[in-house]
Amino acid sequence: MFPVLLGITGSCSTIWNNGSFTLTQDTLCVMPIPPDLHRPATPGLFITGTDTNVGKTVVACLIADQWRRHGSTGAGLSTLGVLKPFATGCRRDREGLVSPDAEQLAHAAHFDPDIGDLDLITPIRFRAPLTPAAAVEHESPGASIDWPAIDRSLRRLDDRCDQIIVEGVGGILAPLEQLDRNHAPITVVDLARAIGYPIVVVSRAGLGTLNHTALTCQAVRNAGLSLAGVVINGYEPDAVDLSFQTNRQWIARQNRTRILATLPGRSTATGVESRLDSQPWDVRSIPSDLRAAIDATDFSSLARPSKRLS
Repeated sequence: MFPVLLGITGSCSTIWNNGSFTLTQDTLCVMPIPPDLHRPATPGLFITGTDTNVGKTVVACLIADQWRRHGSTGAGLSTLGVLKPFATGCRRDREGLVSPDAEQLAHAAHFDPDIGDLDLITPIRFRAPLTPAAAVEHESPGASIDWPAIDRSLRRLDDRCDQIIVEGVGGILAPLEQLDRNHAPITVVDLARAIGYPIVVVSRAGLGTLNHTALTCQAVRNAGLSLAGVVINGYEPDAVDLSFQTNRQWIARQNRTRILATLPGRSTATGVESRLDSQPWDVRSIPSDLRAAIDATDFSSLARPSKRLS
């Protein structure tokens, strides 16, 4: 069965009821990801977040750094695979569009250039800082997503790597493509279903995060995916906001899941700054406090091969 949004399958006549609301015959059908998209046998994790700018790339880099530090490759090039299939807001260099997130992931993993380059790590890139479905309509009206390029990246990493970290784009329901207005868009959760890795959710620490985190975790579970746990980013122990002291406990209780790590930082209106002292995040010089925080969990123990979902 094709990977589709929130486990909704079949024709437009399908009716689905989760106890809260019902999808009727008038509900838009979901456009499936190509069913032959490669499912890696190599163990891995899929990193998503409650929003954009919540720190998915920081967390993915910290996990990659942990795996590299604790692996057998030492300081040399690793066989750790990193993949961010979609990136928007890319800069334009002489070589074309470049994703800064892909550069950070490659550096954190000590990615072997014999395996591939930044095009392999992030095959789908857009200049506009929009969700991919909006970006492709804005930049190339009538074009479609190059799913074979994502498939080639997955196959190459699966063939050459010992572990793989996949980072999503935006939140779990961020739209990736909608070719037909009679079909609902493909979203990040559909991509996650197609790949089949356990999900790590990155959330903010402050006020408002409980609702966003619960909705994200619910979407993950409704899609039949395994929720590995939550990483809380931007924790401020001395914050005036009392929710910083209570949210960790409530996220775990409300979602019946583990808090895998709590990263220090500062939550802002536009996202999470990764350090208490507001220094820019620099993957080339990862602070010891962030390494200590991510090491609260052995993320290798959470990685699994692709799980085929019906």
